Amino acid sequence: MENYLEALIERAKILKNWRPYTEKITEAAKRILPDAEVYVFGSVIRGEAVGGSDVDILIKSDMIPKSNIERAELKLKIEELAGLPPFHPFEIHLANSEEMRFYSRIKELTKIG
Repeated sequence: MENYLEALIERAKILKNWRPYTEKITEAAKRILPDAEVYVFGSVIRGEAVGGSDVDILIKSDMIPKSNIERAELKLKIEELAGLPPFHPFEIHLANSEEMRFYSRIKELTKIG
Protein backbone atom coordinates (compact mmCIF):
# COMPACT_ATOMS: atom_id res chain seq x y z
CA MET A 1 0.00 0.00 0.00
CA GLU A 2 2.84 2.38 0.83
CA ASN A 3 4.43 1.88 -2.60
CA TYR A 4 1.08 2.61 -4.24
CA LEU A 5 0.72 5.88 -2.33
CA GLU A 6 4.30 6.85 -3.19
CA ALA A 7 3.56 6.17 -6.86
CA LEU A 8 0.44 8.36 -6.71
CA ILE A 9 2.38 11.18 -5.07
CA GLU A 10 5.15 10.94 -7.67
CA ARG A 11 2.57 10.88 -10.48
CA ALA A 12 0.96 14.03 -9.08
CA LYS A 13 4.37 15.76 -8.97
CA ILE A 14 5.01 14.85 -12.60
CA LEU A 15 1.55 16.11 -13.57
CA LYS A 16 2.24 19.48 -11.91
CA ASN A 17 5.61 19.81 -13.66
CA TRP A 18 4.83 18.10 -16.98
CA ARG A 19 6.70 20.37 -19.41
CA PRO A 20 10.27 19.03 -18.89
CA TYR A 21 8.98 15.51 -19.46
CA THR A 22 7.41 16.51 -22.77
CA GLU A 23 10.86 17.65 -23.93
CA LYS A 24 12.20 14.16 -23.16
CA ILE A 25 9.25 12.56 -24.95
CA THR A 26 9.83 14.81 -27.97
CA GLU A 27 13.53 13.90 -28.11
CA ALA A 28 12.73 10.19 -27.83
CA ALA A 29 10.04 10.36 -30.51
CA LYS A 30 12.36 12.17 -32.94
CA ARG A 31 15.14 9.63 -32.37
CA ILE A 32 12.80 6.85 -33.46
CA LEU A 33 10.68 8.82 -35.95
CA PRO A 34 12.83 11.58 -37.51
CA ASP A 35 9.78 13.19 -39.16
CA ALA A 36 7.83 13.37 -35.88
CA GLU A 37 5.83 16.40 -34.85
CA VAL A 38 4.80 16.44 -31.20
CA TYR A 39 1.75 18.16 -29.71
CA VAL A 40 0.11 18.49 -26.31
CA PHE A 41 -3.64 18.86 -25.84
CA GLY A 42 -6.34 18.37 -23.27
CA SER A 43 -6.86 19.53 -19.71
CA VAL A 44 -3.23 20.58 -19.06
CA ILE A 45 -3.37 23.05 -21.95
CA ARG A 46 -6.76 24.35 -20.86
CA GLY A 47 -5.48 24.75 -17.28
CA GLU A 48 -8.09 22.30 -15.99
CA ALA A 49 -5.89 19.37 -14.93
CA VAL A 50 -6.74 17.66 -11.64
CA GLY A 51 -5.01 14.86 -9.74
CA GLY A 52 -6.49 12.10 -11.90
CA SER A 53 -5.83 13.87 -15.21
CA ASP A 54 -3.40 12.70 -17.82
CA VAL A 55 -1.20 14.68 -20.18
CA ASP A 56 -2.28 14.00 -23.76
CA ILE A 57 0.69 13.83 -26.13
CA LEU A 58 0.12 13.46 -29.87
CA ILE A 59 2.97 12.26 -32.07
CA LYS A 60 2.40 12.74 -35.79
CA SER A 61 4.61 10.85 -38.22
CA ASP A 62 4.16 9.09 -41.52
CA MET A 63 6.50 6.40 -40.17
CA ILE A 64 3.96 5.20 -37.58
CA PRO A 65 3.05 1.54 -38.15
CA LYS A 66 -0.51 0.51 -38.97
CA SER A 67 -0.57 -2.50 -36.63
CA ASN A 68 -1.93 -1.83 -33.14
CA ILE A 69 0.66 -4.18 -31.66
CA GLU A 70 3.49 -2.32 -33.37
CA ARG A 71 1.99 0.99 -32.22
CA ALA A 72 1.91 -0.25 -28.62
CA GLU A 73 5.55 -1.34 -28.95
CA LEU A 74 6.43 2.08 -30.39
CA LYS A 75 4.78 3.87 -27.46
CA LEU A 76 6.72 1.67 -25.04
CA LYS A 77 10.01 2.44 -26.81
CA ILE A 78 9.30 6.17 -26.63
CA GLU A 79 8.42 5.92 -22.93
CA GLU A 80 11.62 3.95 -22.23
CA LEU A 81 13.86 6.30 -24.22
CA ALA A 82 12.30 9.29 -22.45
CA GLY A 83 13.01 7.63 -19.09
CA LEU A 84 9.39 7.80 -17.95
CA PRO A 85 8.53 5.91 -14.77
CA PRO A 86 5.86 3.18 -15.03
CA PHE A 87 3.25 5.32 -13.23
CA HIS A 88 3.60 8.42 -15.43
CA PRO A 89 0.55 10.54 -16.38
CA PHE A 90 1.29 10.75 -20.11
CA GLU A 91 -1.19 9.37 -22.65
CA ILE A 92 0.64 9.03 -25.96
CA HIS A 93 -1.48 9.20 -29.10
CA LEU A 94 -0.02 8.31 -32.50
CA ALA A 95 -1.24 9.60 -35.86
CA ASN A 96 -0.13 9.58 -39.47
CA SER A 97 -1.07 12.42 -41.84
CA GLU A 98 -4.46 10.91 -42.61
CA GLU A 99 -5.31 10.30 -38.94
CA MET A 100 -4.12 13.80 -38.08
CA ARG A 101 -7.30 15.19 -39.65
CA PHE A 102 -9.22 13.95 -36.60
CA TYR A 103 -6.82 15.61 -34.15
CA SER A 104 -6.59 18.88 -36.08
CA ARG A 105 -10.14 19.68 -34.90
CA ILE A 106 -8.94 19.96 -31.31
CA LYS A 107 -8.80 23.67 -30.43
CA GLU A 108 -6.06 23.49 -27.82
CA LEU A 109 -3.71 21.33 -29.90
CA THR A 110 -0.31 22.90 -29.15
CA LYS A 111 2.82 22.00 -31.09
CA ILE A 112 5.85 21.48 -28.87
CA GLY A 113 8.29 19.78 -31.22
